[in-house]
Amino acid sequence: MAGQELSKSLSNGLTDMGSLQQKLKVLQGRQGVADFAEFQLTTDEYIRLIGAVRTAFTARGRAYGLWQNSLADLMKRRKVLEGYVQHPGRASPERLSQLKAEIARAEIRTEGNRNAFDDVSLILKHEVARFDASRVRDFQAAIEAYLASLIDTQEEIVTLWEAYLVSLRNTDPAESRQLS
Repeated sequence: MAGQELSKSLSNGLTDMGSLQQKLKVLQGRQGVADFAEFQLTTDEYIRLIGAVRTAFTARGRAYGLWQNSLADLMKRRKVLEGYVQHPGRASPERLSQLKAEIARAEIRTEGNRNAFDDVSLILKHEVARFDASRVRDFQAAIEAYLASLIDTQEEIVTLWEAYLVSLRNTDPAESRQLS
């Protein structure tokens, strides 16, 4: 349409409008890529952090399982000892001393497993708190970067429209009157 011989100013205006539309399309494409990249980066970071938290919860579950298994073993050994104590003729003195030594080792193992579970729980609590603070900070930074990018793009769009408006005002008014 811009190539028609109706009027040079009309032709220039249409050409400028086509150029403006192409520039706007490029700006919108660039804005879309920037938005996607910003939010993808934040999302990827969240996925990594969630994976680390999941691994920590798995470790906590394993530590709890070890603690409970060692506690069950300790209880079983204590019950056996109690049975031997209630019926003194069932076990030899060597077996009683061996069982007491096993109980002492089981108590140490159980206490160690409980301490390991408590340590993992404390570390996990601190990591979740750190993740929470990091998540808020990262999300805020992503939103700020998104808004800054959006403002920059809008300012470029305004500048392009203003330049187009100036080019329209600079057309030859005599040609415009000849068309009427």
